[in-house]
Amino acid sequence: MRMDDLLEQQRNLLGVGEELLRSASRQLKDAEGPDALRSAYELYRGFYEAVNWGEPWLVAVLSFHVVMLGVTWVTRKSELKQGLTFLLCAFLVRIAETLNTLASDHWQSFSTQNYFDKDGVFTTSVFCAPLMGVLVLVLINVLRLMASVMIEVKRAQLKQQARIRGGKKDK
Repeated sequence: MRMDDLLEQQRNLLGVGEELLRSASRQLKDAEGPDALRSAYELYRGFYEAVNWGEPWLVAVLSFHVVMLGVTWVTRKSELKQGLTFLLCAFLVRIAETLNTLASDHWQSFSTQNYFDKDGVFTTSVFCAPLMGVLVLVLINVLRLMASVMIEVKRAQLKQQARIRGGKKDK
Protein backbone atom coordinates (compact mmCIF):
# COMPACT_ATOMS: atom_id res chain seq x y z
CA MET A 1 0.00 0.00 0.00
CA ARG A 2 1.36 3.39 -0.98
CA MET A 3 1.89 6.23 1.47
CA ASP A 4 -0.65 8.38 -0.40
CA ASP A 5 -3.28 5.67 0.08
CA LEU A 6 -2.48 5.45 3.78
CA LEU A 7 -2.72 9.20 4.18
CA GLU A 8 -6.03 9.26 2.29
CA GLN A 9 -7.44 6.50 4.51
CA GLN A 10 -6.25 8.37 7.60
CA ARG A 11 -7.95 11.56 6.36
CA ASN A 12 -11.15 9.59 5.74
CA LEU A 13 -11.06 8.09 9.24
CA LEU A 14 -10.42 11.49 10.77
CA GLY A 15 -13.33 12.89 8.76
CA VAL A 16 -15.69 10.20 10.06
CA GLY A 17 -14.54 10.80 13.64
CA GLU A 18 -14.88 14.53 13.18
CA GLU A 19 -18.43 14.16 11.87
CA LEU A 20 -19.37 11.89 14.78
CA LEU A 21 -17.99 14.43 17.25
CA ARG A 22 -19.85 17.25 15.53
CA SER A 23 -23.09 15.29 15.61
CA ALA A 24 -22.73 14.44 19.31
CA SER A 25 -21.67 18.01 20.06
CA ARG A 26 -24.71 19.39 18.21
CA GLN A 27 -27.00 17.12 20.18
CA LEU A 28 -25.42 18.14 23.46
CA LYS A 29 -25.50 21.84 22.55
CA ASP A 30 -29.19 21.56 21.70
CA ALA A 31 -29.79 20.34 25.23
CA GLU A 32 -27.84 22.90 27.24
CA GLY A 33 -28.17 23.12 30.96
CA PRO A 34 -29.60 20.32 33.08
CA ASP A 35 -31.01 18.63 29.97
CA ALA A 36 -27.55 18.13 28.46
CA LEU A 37 -26.59 15.36 30.85
CA ARG A 38 -29.96 13.68 30.46
CA SER A 39 -29.72 13.94 26.67
CA ALA A 40 -26.25 12.38 26.66
CA TYR A 41 -27.45 9.63 28.98
CA GLU A 42 -30.43 8.92 26.73
CA LEU A 43 -28.19 8.86 23.66
CA TYR A 44 -25.83 6.30 25.21
CA ARG A 45 -28.67 4.31 26.74
CA GLY A 46 -30.38 4.12 23.35
CA PHE A 47 -27.19 2.75 21.84
CA TYR A 48 -26.81 0.24 24.66
CA GLU A 49 -30.40 -0.97 24.38
CA ALA A 50 -30.28 -1.24 20.59
CA VAL A 51 -27.53 -3.85 20.76
CA ASN A 52 -28.09 -7.48 21.66
CA TRP A 53 -25.06 -7.85 23.93
CA GLY A 54 -25.69 -11.59 24.38
CA GLU A 55 -24.74 -12.48 20.81
CA PRO A 56 -21.77 -14.88 20.87
CA TRP A 57 -19.61 -12.78 18.55
CA LEU A 58 -20.17 -9.68 20.69
CA VAL A 59 -19.34 -11.62 23.85
CA ALA A 60 -16.15 -12.77 22.09
CA VAL A 61 -15.22 -9.19 21.10
CA LEU A 62 -15.84 -7.89 24.62
CA SER A 63 -13.93 -10.84 26.11
CA PHE A 64 -11.04 -10.05 23.76
CA HIS A 65 -10.98 -6.50 25.12
CA VAL A 66 -10.91 -7.79 28.70
CA VAL A 67 -8.04 -10.14 27.77
CA MET A 68 -6.12 -7.30 26.10
CA LEU A 69 -6.58 -5.16 29.20
CA GLY A 70 -5.33 -8.05 31.34
CA VAL A 71 -2.33 -8.62 29.06
CA THR A 72 -1.54 -4.92 29.27
CA TRP A 73 -1.60 -5.09 33.07
CA VAL A 74 0.37 -8.35 33.38
CA THR A 75 3.08 -7.22 30.94
CA ARG A 76 3.40 -3.70 32.36
CA LYS A 77 7.05 -4.26 33.39
CA SER A 78 8.21 -5.64 30.03
CA GLU A 79 8.95 -3.08 27.36
CA LEU A 80 9.05 -5.74 24.62
CA LYS A 81 5.70 -7.28 25.54
CA GLN A 82 4.14 -3.84 25.92
CA GLY A 83 5.49 -2.94 22.48
CA LEU A 84 3.99 -6.09 20.97
CA THR A 85 0.67 -5.36 22.65
CA PHE A 86 0.79 -1.83 21.26
CA LEU A 87 1.55 -3.09 17.74
CA LEU A 88 -1.26 -5.66 17.87
CA CYS A 89 -3.83 -3.11 19.03
CA ALA A 90 -2.63 -0.52 16.51
CA PHE A 91 -2.82 -3.12 13.72
CA LEU A 92 -6.37 -4.08 14.69
CA VAL A 93 -7.46 -0.45 14.77
CA ARG A 94 -5.79 0.04 11.39
CA ILE A 95 -7.72 -2.83 9.76
CA ALA A 96 -11.02 -1.99 11.47
CA GLU A 97 -12.41 -0.40 8.31
CA THR A 98 -11.76 -3.60 6.37
CA LEU A 99 -13.26 -5.67 9.18
CA ASN A 100 -16.32 -3.42 9.18
CA THR A 101 -16.77 -3.89 5.43
CA LEU A 102 -16.39 -7.67 5.72
CA ALA A 103 -18.79 -7.79 8.64
CA SER A 104 -21.30 -5.64 6.76
CA ASP A 105 -21.17 -8.01 3.79
CA HIS A 106 -21.51 -11.21 5.86
CA TRP A 107 -23.44 -10.19 8.99
CA GLN A 108 -26.18 -12.80 8.39
CA SER A 109 -23.72 -15.61 9.06
CA PHE A 110 -22.85 -14.52 12.62
CA SER A 111 -25.32 -11.87 13.81
CA THR A 112 -29.05 -11.36 14.24
CA GLN A 113 -28.92 -7.81 12.87
CA ASN A 114 -26.60 -5.64 10.78
CA TYR A 115 -24.71 -3.33 13.12
CA PHE A 116 -22.14 -2.41 10.48
CA ASP A 117 -23.02 0.84 8.74
CA LYS A 118 -20.94 2.47 6.01
CA ASP A 119 -19.35 4.94 8.45
CA GLY A 120 -18.36 2.23 10.93
CA VAL A 121 -19.92 3.87 13.99
CA PHE A 122 -20.61 0.56 15.71
CA THR A 123 -17.17 -0.83 14.88
CA THR A 124 -15.54 2.34 16.15
CA SER A 125 -17.57 2.33 19.36
CA VAL A 126 -17.36 -1.35 20.26
CA PHE A 127 -14.11 -2.47 18.64
CA CYS A 128 -11.77 0.49 18.16
CA ALA A 129 -12.52 2.63 21.24
CA PRO A 130 -11.49 -0.06 23.75
CA LEU A 131 -8.39 -0.82 21.70
CA MET A 132 -7.53 2.86 21.66
CA GLY A 133 -7.91 2.83 25.45
CA VAL A 134 -5.40 -0.02 25.65
CA LEU A 135 -3.06 1.92 23.34
CA VAL A 136 -3.23 4.92 25.66
CA LEU A 137 -2.55 2.72 28.70
CA VAL A 138 0.48 1.16 27.00
CA LEU A 139 1.76 4.59 26.01
CA ILE A 140 1.38 5.90 29.56
CA ASN A 141 3.15 2.82 30.89
CA VAL A 142 6.02 3.21 28.43
CA LEU A 143 6.41 6.84 29.51
CA ARG A 144 6.42 5.68 33.14
CA LEU A 145 9.06 3.06 32.37
CA MET A 146 11.19 5.62 30.53
CA ALA A 147 10.98 8.04 33.45
CA SER A 148 12.08 5.35 35.91
CA VAL A 149 15.04 4.41 33.70
CA MET A 150 16.02 8.06 33.42
CA ILE A 151 15.90 8.38 37.21
CA GLU A 152 18.09 5.28 37.62
CA VAL A 153 20.63 6.61 35.11
CA LYS A 154 20.77 9.99 36.82
CA ARG A 155 21.25 8.37 40.25
CA ALA A 156 24.09 6.22 38.87
CA GLN A 157 25.65 9.31 37.31
CA LEU A 158 25.47 11.22 40.59
CA LYS A 159 26.98 8.27 42.51
CA GLN A 160 29.83 8.05 40.03
CA GLN A 161 30.49 11.79 40.28
CA ALA A 162 30.50 11.52 44.08
CA ARG A 163 33.02 8.63 43.91
CA ILE A 164 35.24 10.64 41.57
CA ARG A 165 35.11 13.67 43.90
CA GLY A 166 35.81 11.43 46.90
CA GLY A 167 38.82 9.88 45.13
CA LYS A 168 40.30 13.31 44.30
CA LYS A 169 40.10 14.40 47.94
CA ASP A 170 42.08 11.35 49.07
CA LYS A 171 44.98 12.20 46.72
